[in-house]
Amino acid sequence: MFDLPMTHHATRRLQQRGIPEDVLPLLMRYGAHEYDKRGARVVYLTHKSRQRLRRMLGAETYGRLEPALDVYAVVDTDGAVVTVGHRTHRINRN
Repeated sequence: MFDLPMTHHATRRLQQRGIPEDVLPLLMRYGAHEYDKRGARVVYLTHKSRQRLRRMLGAETYGRLEPALDVYAVVDTDGAVVTVGHRTHRINRN
């Protein structure tokens, strides 16, 4: 996989929700984040980060991954991924 610390819960959610493993490192590297007011960060891809990702990966690879890019990850204060999921709503930016 990759050397990003993940909880058992996050590993199971990644598998259960059908999120490809190669999307999570890209999300962590290129994604924006918002604090959830409980100490954790929600990491997600914005329009600008998707543009950077497309330039870096190339159109063919990006096109293959694009359906799986509407995801988020919750990262705790230690840097471990707590859970992952599909974005169905906007991320609150307060």
